[in-house]
Amino acid sequence: MIASIARKEFLDAWRDGRFRWAAAVMLLLLGVALLLAWQQVERTRAERAAATAMERENWLNQGEKNSHSAGHYGVYVFKPLPPLAVFDRGIEPFVGSTVFLEAHRQNQAAFLPAQDATAMRRFGELTAATGLQLLAPLLIVLLTFGALAGERERGTLRQVLSLGVRPRDLVLGKALGLGATLALLLLPVAVFGAMALTKLPGGDAGGGWMRLAWMGGAYALYLAAILAVCLAVSAVASTARAALATLLVCWAANAVLAPRLATDLAQRILPTPKLLDFETAMHKAVQEGIDGHNPRNERLQAFARETLKKHGKTRIEELPFNFDGLVMLESERMANEVYDHHFGKLWGRLEAQDRVVTWTGLVAPLLGLRSASMALAGTDFTHHRHFSAAAEQHRRDFVRVLNEDMMNDTAGGHHGGTAGRELWEKLPAFSYNPPPSAHALRAATPGLIVLGLWAAAAWVALLRVVPRLKPH
Repeated sequence: MIASIARKEFLDAWRDGRFRWAAAVMLLLLGVALLLAWQQVERTRAERAAATAMERENWLNQGEKNSHSAGHYGVYVFKPLPPLAVFDRGIEPFVGSTVFLEAHRQNQAAFLPAQDATAMRRFGELTAATGLQLLAPLLIVLLTFGALAGERERGTLRQVLSLGVRPRDLVLGKALGLGATLALLLLPVAVFGAMALTKLPGGDAGGGWMRLAWMGGAYALYLAAILAVCLAVSAVASTARAALATLLVCWAANAVLAPRLATDLAQRILPTPKLLDFETAMHKAVQEGIDGHNPRNERLQAFARETLKKHGKTRIEELPFNFDGLVMLESERMANEVYDHHFGKLWGRLEAQDRVVTWTGLVAPLLGLRSASMALAGTDFTHHRHFSAAAEQHRRDFVRVLNEDMMNDTAGGHHGGTAGRELWEKLPAFSYNPPPSAHALRAATPGLIVLGLWAAAAWVALLRVVPRLKPH
């Protein structure tokens, strides 16, 4: 019986002209979004690869200079785009894509793509993820608002129930039929995602296939929850018009109000410092210590005394190495402690804000889905933090090599002699390895829990209203 009802609902949906038009428009928008995203990802990858190669040539051909000057000459590193950014760009347009690595300073990623965008970006960006998050629920509303309420109005519900069809079988059959219709529509999106992992460079880096599978599960939970909610509303609404009005209000609250309110709530609970205040506090900590009571000059003087005592010397000039190079190494170490402290607090605060927004998804499932989708696509803040940490580690490694060369050069004055391409080649080019799928899954877990709770609660609610399904 359930299978027969499901088959009937499936065929009725495809015969409905309104649904066919809506489905065609949605598939067209999704197709355009995916193609444009594919082109953009390929173009961005090519540009950053070319910039990386050019930056490497600039570094190797900078000419002869002392290693301290080379540390200030610095290098640029560029953030690679994950393949699944084709589907969900996440925060990529709003975080920097390039980091300048130099001595004495940890820089944040700069050159946000959103800076070059038009004012239309404030209205959102069309991506496949946005389409499924916002448009697919509207399509479900169109499919389901009259599924039960409409039959009640037409009098067919009385006839069906009088034939001995149990209300539970009727509702489950309709849910299966409508769910199969949606699955058939979304199949091209899954195929396109698989193509992105196959065709784009680095598709399997970071466990791409596992990420795609979990992402599919997240969207399945989201749409299953929406489907159950819509059927439950249609079951209890007095008329199809009332069901439609109720569902549209719920859609607007979920898609429009909840994201903005959740973001404001997170900022109010866990405010982040202004950039100027953050930079000022960090510079002060470098000079005065993290606790504000350990000045840098005093620490370096104590370090000089300890070094002389360790080597049994009374004057710095008597040391068998360039002491200024050793001071540079110690200065970097002390500064790195400050950077780890301040950036750690800032990044931790931003991740805590994301968790607040995600758990607010207990009220609006879209928030849980966005969190899980971005994490699995590799375009959320935890992945940006992973890249920033890798870039900073590369900075520390190359500055350490330069300072060690300066320390071992005792023939060229307090900054050492000149170095050339032989030294520059000892510093490898920056190579970024994305985190594994386990990292993405940990970041996506709160969102997946929210979606799982929503799906379970929605289907329990639907089954609880089924016994009260009446023909009038």
